[in-house]
Amino acid sequence: MDIRPITESEWRGLSLQEAIKKAEGIGYIWRIVEENGNPKMLEYNVKSNRVNLRLRDNFVIGVYTG
Repeated sequence: MDIRPITESEWRGLSLQEAIKKAEGIGYIWRIVEENGNPKMLEYNVKSNRVNLRLRDNFVIGVYTG
């Protein structure tokens, strides 16, 4: 599967389950970096095929890769 660029507007408003399905469907791994305003403890590494999800009430409010 080819990794393709993502844009935040494609992801904003998706439920967590929808975002996971979308990420895996396009060859990305995923992680939650913030939930309801609370940042998560993360390893400091960058992966070109990872989408980082910011959530509020289990819906995506922000996303970035790396």
